[in-house]
Amino acid sequence: MTADASEFQELADWLTMKVAGYLNVPSDTIDVDTPLADCGIDSVLAMRLCADLECEKGFAVETTIVWDYPTIDAIAAYLATEQAVP
Repeated sequence: MTADASEFQELADWLTMKVAGYLNVPSDTIDVDTPLADCGIDSVLAMRLCADLECEKGFAVETTIVWDYPTIDAIAAYLATEQAVP
């Protein structure tokens, strides 16, 4: 597994855990290809996700990330390739 693939998987797993926690559901019920809005993530939870990304992972992201990259896979891919912390 490449470093980018490893980073992607770590981010996807972390995002899945966070989304499941916000929605109070088991993480294995979260589909990484389903738009987060369809899962129940609203603007308040999107802001919370952005804050957690910055506080826990060091990514300063726009609050629109959930709409610009609507799935967990899309967000993880974006962060792993475009926002890699040096």
